[in-house]
Amino acid sequence: MAGLALALGAAAAVAESPSPLPRPLTLEAALAYADAPHPDLALARAGIARARSHVLEAEARTGVQSFADITPEWANPTTQSSGIDDSRARLVLAKPLYDFGRSRAFEQSASAAFDAAEQLYIDARARRRLDIMARFFDVLLADMRYAVLNEDMAQKYVSFDRRRERHALGQVSDVDLLEAENVYREALDLRTDAQKRQAAARLALAIAMGRPDSLPGELAPPALPAEREAPDYRNLLEQARKANPALAARRRSLEAARAALDAERARRRPTLTGEIEAATWERELASRNDARATLNLRIPLYQGAELDAAITRAAAELAAEEARMRADEQALAQAALDLVQAVEALKVRRETARQRLAFRDLYLDRSRALYEMEVRTDLGDALTRLTEAQWLAAAADYELVLTWAKIDALTGRLVPPAREVSR
Repeated sequence: MAGLALALGAAAAVAESPSPLPRPLTLEAALAYADAPHPDLALARAGIARARSHVLEAEARTGVQSFADITPEWANPTTQSSGIDDSRARLVLAKPLYDFGRSRAFEQSASAAFDAAEQLYIDARARRRLDIMARFFDVLLADMRYAVLNEDMAQKYVSFDRRRERHALGQVSDVDLLEAENVYREALDLRTDAQKRQAAARLALAIAMGRPDSLPGELAPPALPAEREAPDYRNLLEQARKANPALAARRRSLEAARAALDAERARRRPTLTGEIEAATWERELASRNDARATLNLRIPLYQGAELDAAITRAAAELAAEEARMRADEQALAQAALDLVQAVEALKVRRETARQRLAFRDLYLDRSRALYEMEVRTDLGDALTRLTEAQWLAAAADYELVLTWAKIDALTGRLVPPAREVSR
C-alpha cells in the first residue's frame, strides 16, 4: 500500500533553523516553508495518527491476548471444620480464530480510513503551497500598487504646491487652491491605504510561511513559466478524477464506511476462539487441571436493539459518505471548468495588459520628448500611467501563474514527491 509523503525532514530542517528570511525573498525560498510546522498540517498529521490507531486496533482484534489471573482465597468448606488456603494462579492465552469476516471488514475499514487520511495530508500540503504562492503575489502587487499611488500622489502634490505659490502671488483663487489641495489629499489617503495593505500582505505571507514573527522585506519577482496551452476541460476533469487527492480521500472514506457497515452486520455471525491455560492451585482436587486447551464457538442468539442501532448508524454514515462523494465530484467538475475558463480569460487579459503597457511605454517616451521641447507638461501623469500599466500587467501574469498552480493541485501534481512512511 502506498505510504504517505510526510516530508518531515524538510519540516524539521525549517523548524530547527529560525534564521532570517532571505533578502530579497524569492518564490522558491518562500515555497520551501510549505512543509514547515503549520496548524493545517498539524491537523492533517493528527488525522493520520488517529487513523493509524484504528488500524492497530483492528489488527489487534485477531491477535493473541494473554492475561494472568491471581486469586488469593481463604475458604471454609462444609466438609471440614477449619479453613483452608484455596488460592490459585492462572496464565491464559486466547486468540480469535475465525469470526466469519467481521475482523477482516474492520481491518479493511481502518485501512481505507488511513489511506484517506494520507490523501488529506497531501491535499493540505498542496493547499499550503497555493496559499504561500497567492500571498507572495499579493505582496508583489501591493508594492506595485503603492508605487502607482505614490507616483500619483507626488504628481498631485507638485500641482498643489505650484498653485499655492501662484495663490501667494494672487494668480489663483482660494477655490482653485482648495480644489488642488483636496485632490492631493484624496491621493494621499489612497497612498496611505496602499501602504497599510503592504504591511497586511506581508503579515499574511509570513503567517502562510509559518514565520509570523519574521515579516518579509523585499521580494524578488519570479521568472514567469513557459507558455502553456489552455487545457481541454474533459481531459482535465478525467485527470482530476483519477489523481485529485481530496477526491481520492473521499473515495477511500466511502470504502471505509462500506466496510464498517459490513463489520456491524457480521456481528450476527458466530465467533471461534482458541484458549490455552496453565494453572497452579494451593488445594489439590481431582477435578482441577494444571493445563487445558479449549475451542469456544459463540453463536449470537439475541442482541436486542444494540445491534440494530449499530447497523443503522453505520448505514447512515455510508449514505452520508455517498452523498459527500457525489457533492465532491460535482464540485470537482465545476472547479475544473472554472479553471479552464479562467486560463482562457486570463490569456486575453494578459495580452490586453501587455498592449496597454507597450502603449504607455511609448506614450512616456513621447511625453518625455515633448517635455524636453517644452511643448507638453504631462510627463508626471504619463509616468504614473506607465507604472499603473506595469501593475495591471503583473496582476494578469501572477493570476495566470496561480491558476496553473491550482490546475496542478487539482490533478495531484503540485506537491513534490518525498519518501514513503510505513504504518
